[in-house]
Amino acid sequence: MDFRTILVDLSEDAARSARIETAARLAAKSHGSVIGLTATGTQLEPFRGAGEGAGQYAASAASHVRNLADDHRQALDTLVRQVAPGIPARHVVVTAESGWALANEGRFADLILPAPPSAQADVPGLLAAVAEYAMLNAGRPILLVPGDSAPPIGGHVAIAWNGGREAARAVADALPWLAHASAVSVVIVSAGKSGAEVEKEAFLASADRLAAWLHDHGIHANVLAREGDPDRVLPGLASEIQADLLVAGGYGRSRLRELVLGGTTRLLLRQSGLPVFMSH
Repeated sequence: MDFRTILVDLSEDAARSARIETAARLAAKSHGSVIGLTATGTQLEPFRGAGEGAGQYAASAASHVRNLADDHRQALDTLVRQVAPGIPARHVVVTAESGWALANEGRFADLILPAPPSAQADVPGLLAAVAEYAMLNAGRPILLVPGDSAPPIGGHVAIAWNGGREAARAVADALPWLAHASAVSVVIVSAGKSGAEVEKEAFLASADRLAAWLHDHGIHANVLAREGDPDRVLPGLASEIQADLLVAGGYGRSRLRELVLGGTTRLLLRQSGLPVFMSH
């Protein structure tokens, strides 16, 4: 399956242009289309006894939504025309919070490009940021583009592999991207603790089976193994091998455990140096 229908969050942040450009390039690669999403947030109705002020509030709110939608539509149309002329681009406006809107609309897309969680740095720890909510609730993969430039299609892809369900789902979802990669590395990180050798051997055996499965799909992959804390080792290793994209499963452990104790998923979603393709 190609990425034929790509949903992109049009929220204003430093990475918006890179998100739209990435969506347009992917759509062009598969002769697909781009859907730009404007989430207006929940619009509160003035109470009936507010009198003349109620009408002024309603008019002001409606004007704000129109201006927001016009700005987002213009940004979407301009960049898609520049990057991939002829690719259809559709704009949808949803009166809801961004996370809910992306999850709901994303169920009818092949790939979701949310705004990076760093743009919602004030979100309390026990609440899901937009990217997390979309990944957990849409049933579709997300592609996080945290910087101001689009990741190259056909570059070096690293796969964070632990043999779990979420990682397997992410690799399967990423096959259209992996098929165009110039290099693919399966990366495993085993904790340096008691029983580490047994764990490492199990990870290596699982990684070799993944590489064989990828080979059946015409994708050559090499396996890299490291020891240590995955939260620290994995980003550094991806940088060391000059990966252009990291494919990873999201929340292989309990989400509450990661929220309280920290975890690889939250670290990867909040870093700003590497595009991440993630599934749950």
